[in-house]
Amino acid sequence: MNQKNKKRTLNLFFYIFILFGISITAIDPLIPVISEQLNIGYDKIGIALFIGSIFTLLATIISGRLSDRFDIKKIVLYGLFLLFFGFLLFSIYLNYIIFIIVIMLLRVGFGILDTSIHSFSSKLFRDNISNVFINLDMFWFTGAVIGPLLISGTLFLDIKPTYVFLLFSFAFASSIIIFYKICPKKETKYIEPNEKSAQRNVFSSIKNPIVLLTSLILFFYMGSIAGFSSWLTTYFLAFGVRVALGSAFLSLYWLFSILGLLLINKILKKTNEITLLFLGCLVGTACLSVFSFVPNIYIKIVFFSIQAIFFSGIFPLSTSIAVHESSKSSGTILGFVIAFVFSGSIVFQPVLGYVAEYLGKHFIAYVALAIALIGLIFTFILLKVYSRKYKTNAKKVQN
Repeated sequence: MNQKNKKRTLNLFFYIFILFGISITAIDPLIPVISEQLNIGYDKIGIALFIGSIFTLLATIISGRLSDRFDIKKIVLYGLFLLFFGFLLFSIYLNYIIFIIVIMLLRVGFGILDTSIHSFSSKLFRDNISNVFINLDMFWFTGAVIGPLLISGTLFLDIKPTYVFLLFSFAFASSIIIFYKICPKKETKYIEPNEKSAQRNVFSSIKNPIVLLTSLILFFYMGSIAGFSSWLTTYFLAFGVRVALGSAFLSLYWLFSILGLLLINKILKKTNEITLLFLGCLVGTACLSVFSFVPNIYIKIVFFSIQAIFFSGIFPLSTSIAVHESSKSSGTILGFVIAFVFSGSIVFQPVLGYVAEYLGKHFIAYVALAIALIGLIFTFILLKVYSRKYKTNAKKVQN
């Protein structure tokens, strides 16, 4: 593929990831509203999110493997169509059963897009994976800033959120048309010489200690971040903060995440992914500790924002570290690694829901902190394993 087509395709991915960020973060602030509208407890919403995450997990693993074997363009299109239909259904009618179905459709669609677009990008830009992944996340965070603000604005103006979801449906419908027309017709995939070789390559990639450790880091950290952001407006209710204002705080979090990615993009030229990953996890977890234990709402907001800067690089840095272990199996590795991200949501979303319902909303932060501390332990182990492996390899080259 020539450079012009590569650039057009990447710009299209950036556009899709903005929609991705806007739409997925617009649902979380509405948890208290949906709870009241459907007359259900937070525990039942947690169950719905749990079911959706299971389907996301399956979609992520399957789409990752398929990205190495078939035309990725078709896989991306399937993901976009599910999002179009899911948001259309969300905007027409909602009860608890429909809510579960919608969450399933959306989570599967998001899982397919996340894996297939990252895989597509890694195959197009093999020599610049880290920067491409960081930029994809930057556009996602840009959308994530807009999403909660959009919901906050609709609540302040007393507009039905269903209109927003109808808008999302049309946006994804347009992206389907644009993607189909702009994306290159040729397949972008890697074909193994034979099936046995393919199976060996898959298992050796997954068994790689660095891939396994990055998966565990993402399981705990992204599970903590995703769960905490989903229940953030609920958490702030314990401190007398309205949902509309809490949604604005969530936008602030994603805004500072963009700042963090901009800094990482500059610093990455002078250092490496593993060092930035460890420092980000360490400082971000320290900020989350202050946020959890200090009762003053203004101090919470300050450290909440600083935490966003340091946690922003965890996903792109971890995934790029994993993909560098085997570029030929990038789709399979990404499917496996990103599956751990959604596995964190499967485990921690319902846990936080039950904590909010039965222990109290203010306990949400303590649980998120405990999860992050476990992730920090695995980050330290990865730092040691990674340093030992590539230091040894460097010595072999010199000899």
